[in-house]
Amino acid sequence: MFSDLWASIKSTSTPVSSMLRTLYLEMDPSMQALFLTLITLIASLYVLCKRKTLVGTKALPPGTFGWPLVGETFQFLFNNVDHFLQVRHKKYSSETFYTNIMGEPTVVLCGPGANKFVSTNESKLVKVWYMKTQRRFFDIPEHTHAAKPKQQGVSSAPVKILGILKPEGLSSYMGSKIGSIMHQHFMSHWEGKTEVKVYPLVKAFSLRLVCQFYLDLDQPKFATELESMYFGIYSVPVNFPGSTYSRALKAAAAIRKEIQFIIKEKIDALKKGQVVDGLLAHVVGAEQGGKYVPRLEISNVIMGLMNSTHIPIAITLAFMIKNIGQRPDIYHKIISEHADITKSKGSSTALDWDSILKLKYTWAVAQETMRLYPTAPGAFREAITDITYEGFTIPKGWKIYWSLIGINKNPNYFPEPESFDPSRFEGHFHAPYTWIPFGAGPRSCPGKDCTRFVIINFIHILITKFKWEAIFPDEKISGSLVPVPAEGISIRLHHL
Repeated sequence: MFSDLWASIKSTSTPVSSMLRTLYLEMDPSMQALFLTLITLIASLYVLCKRKTLVGTKALPPGTFGWPLVGETFQFLFNNVDHFLQVRHKKYSSETFYTNIMGEPTVVLCGPGANKFVSTNESKLVKVWYMKTQRRFFDIPEHTHAAKPKQQGVSSAPVKILGILKPEGLSSYMGSKIGSIMHQHFMSHWEGKTEVKVYPLVKAFSLRLVCQFYLDLDQPKFATELESMYFGIYSVPVNFPGSTYSRALKAAAAIRKEIQFIIKEKIDALKKGQVVDGLLAHVVGAEQGGKYVPRLEISNVIMGLMNSTHIPIAITLAFMIKNIGQRPDIYHKIISEHADITKSKGSSTALDWDSILKLKYTWAVAQETMRLYPTAPGAFREAITDITYEGFTIPKGWKIYWSLIGINKNPNYFPEPESFDPSRFEGHFHAPYTWIPFGAGPRSCPGKDCTRFVIINFIHILITKFKWEAIFPDEKISGSLVPVPAEGISIRLHHL
């Protein structure tokens, strides 16, 4: 806290800060500590008084800002997110409450009404807001500005990517390679084994997949770096050696540097008329048409897609395989569903999108897995103007934590919420906006079809090769915001 305060004083150029800096430098070390303590106390009292004034003039929802400066950041980051929400929902008798997260006054919204409200008011009442970790890892300016004329082509990068991530693009482009990647993966890591740890294996598979799909790399890279960056997003942004944030910061820099090098190689090859492959090649191809697509912009988009694909797919596959192995009834229903597909497609050929859509029960199992083991806990927004929501006021400039999983275990929407029951997603649809693992509205995850494509293809090959059971059904789950199997999920394999 003191180091942050001193850094703020040093970086400010007002007369008051100059005077404080001069006084501080003239003090001996013991007096410097006392001086910073006094300044911190004054700053805390000021913040508290300001908060009381603000709370008194706005019809805020119930809540508390927590401790001065840090608020409830540590409770949010290091407690189970479900526990964090449930405790406050019970305390305030409301799914809407205010708090302080990351030093920002924040209103937490969850529930179907909140999901609809946020997703339908993008750019009208709310705008996306990135945490400091996200801004640093993906090099996002704190305050975005209008693009300069020569940068208008920046938008072409996401547009090109979205075309490939649509079902027809996945089948035509990804389908030609995913069968080969999966076949090699099972031959190398599953065949001939009687016991395996699932989580490390599916991480290795998803890493190979994203490196091939996004960068056209035959040999996977960034195993440690991508994992460090993913889990570093929800970390305290204090950069000291060995911290989660410090490791993630270094990882993001290393990934960006390597991707920019690969971008240069792709651009040079395109200019020479060479045929290049991979999603990245489609993005940088805009250069050939004379459009300006900054390499930093391209690398940030690719980093974001890799970050939202690699670990989430691995976690979902791991817990899905575990639950199938524990439930013979689920296993036999999946076997039955895949039987006709196997006869026509075989067990080592990637399924096309039409076949994916026929495997409705398998997708229901995946959906139930994502409900109980969510990999995207929520997203931040910022109020563009004073917002009235359910009779409360969300002041302009306040942050909104949109909890995507706030009702995943709410018995009002999911009876017996702790039980694993894929039938919840069979043959009917839930009420709108009750279950949104990929978000909703114009900023919903562009990779949702890709996730479905990969997960069902993987399960298809696995289910036609093996039967299995979990060795430790009661294995603990670690992680506060994102669930991770503590011991890797060991299963016993039976070859078919």
